[in-house]
Amino acid sequence: MKLNQMLSSTALAAALALSPFIATPVMAQMEGLDMPGTEIMVEDSQIDAFIDAALAVAETRESYMAQLQSATDEAEQMEIVQAADAAILQTVEDAPNITVDEYIAIGEAAAVDPDLAARIEARFAELQNLD
Repeated sequence: MKLNQMLSSTALAAALALSPFIATPVMAQMEGLDMPGTEIMVEDSQIDAFIDAALAVAETRESYMAQLQSATDEAEQMEIVQAADAAILQTVEDAPNITVDEYIAIGEAAAVDPDLAARIEARFAELQNLD
């Protein structure tokens, strides 16, 4: 899969891949920001950090997807999902220049703000051309 397709299909979704107990406090903080016409200000450096973290999350997620597909029963699947959640959380925690809360907030915001999603995609394309 091309890196660009991986970002398009998984980066924003990866922000939502963290378990609900992590996302809930952040979503509560963002409730006031969800009003129509409200823009969440995200700096270019935050977008860069989000992209780096999202790519790392996508890679981590992919490694667990293979395990999940080979799981033989529901209990084994739950263990793999829990391990994946923990690994994804650790991946974001280890990512430079972004916190878990910021990562989730940017992902959530991009899911409802087409302008922000476009900025993320455009910046990803720029970064890809630099490589």
